[in-house]
Amino acid sequence: MTLEEAVFARHSVRRYCSTPLTQEQVEELHARIAKLNENFALHMQLVLNDDVAFSGRLAHYGSFRNVKNYIAVAGQKAVAGCESSLDERVGYATADIVLWAQTLGLNTCVVGLTFKKTPTIEIDDGEKLELVIAIGQGETQGVQHPMKPVTRIAPDYDSAPDWFKKGIDCVMLAPSALNQFKARFTVDESGRVMAKHRLGYFSKVDLGIFKYFFELGSGKEIFRKSMLTLRSSDDV
Repeated sequence: MTLEEAVFARHSVRRYCSTPLTQEQVEELHARIAKLNENFALHMQLVLNDDVAFSGRLAHYGSFRNVKNYIAVAGQKAVAGCESSLDERVGYATADIVLWAQTLGLNTCVVGLTFKKTPTIEIDDGEKLELVIAIGQGETQGVQHPMKPVTRIAPDYDSAPDWFKKGIDCVMLAPSALNQFKARFTVDESGRVMAKHRLGYFSKVDLGIFKYFFELGSGKEIFRKSMLTLRSSDDV
């Protein structure tokens, strides 16, 4: 499965089987996370066999069940020479790892609030824990939830070029930290794309996620260079 195929296969999953991740899956995730950490100056970490983070009332309210594996996503708020905010870098890297996990046969759910911060998660001085990503073998593959009107994300969608529409079509399938789509994409006559977030919790994180999905769908590298910090010439 390619990342492009994973866009359509991926759905948020909140209930998981007790099946552990395979050694191959763990190694693949560790390798991908290491590259993302280097590329985006983050401190993402795979946590295995921890049944505390999703044991509280908020997790119960969010209908999470049997989540024992997750990826904690943290990083420094400011990085010298980096154009993008921590929120957007987190979102961009989160988009990559959830799709990568899907290609490995795993399910995920991006979680902004309904989890406990546990001692298992390593947070260094000056870092902020932004979110976690539940990961494992889902009880089901999830379902596609009703989507917002496409014009809410791209007001000029109908008159836009085909590559822009393909990018927005992928954005509409993207995960959101709080299941909200508070972003706006526009394109001018020269083909310049502008993406802005609206007010709301995790809206900047979501914008980073949406930028990744837009690039994947449109086939154009529009936002990536501003996101990369340490290895801008390398593919993730």
